[in-house]
Amino acid sequence: MRPTQLGRMLIALANLITAVAPFLADWNDSHLFNARWAPHARFHAAVSLGTTSLLSSVALWLVWRRSPDHEAAVTTAAMIPISYWGSFFPALLVPGTAFEDPGHRLVRIAGVPANLLGAGATVLTAGLGWYLDRRARKRTVLAD
Repeated sequence: MRPTQLGRMLIALANLITAVAPFLADWNDSHLFNARWAPHARFHAAVSLGTTSLLSSVALWLVWRRSPDHEAAVTTAAMIPISYWGSFFPALLVPGTAFEDPGHRLVRIAGVPANLLGAGATVLTAGLGWYLDRRARKRTVLAD
């Protein structure tokens, strides 16, 4: 693998996670099909799932296509998972929100709920991918 590809691979991984993980977590009776949720809340859950899939698909295209503005394409591709997963943290500041529903205690890893750990890891993966791609491109330019 060329050093310039590692960053893009990490961004692609973060976008694949962003396209798939929300469906695995939310396409069930604890979220999208939860009878206790108001129809409008389920509507927003469905919109969120569609948005993550569509934007992640665009990001995968951006990160691998040849582009006259590679930096903008890679930055946009990295910002899609960073924006989605990063919003998990300030969302907890909204009164009445929680990272898990009563009666549905999430798996914890080192005491941290798995969804928050996964969100943070995906943000870091996309951010590291962006940083590595940017650094590799600067080195390539300097070497030329």
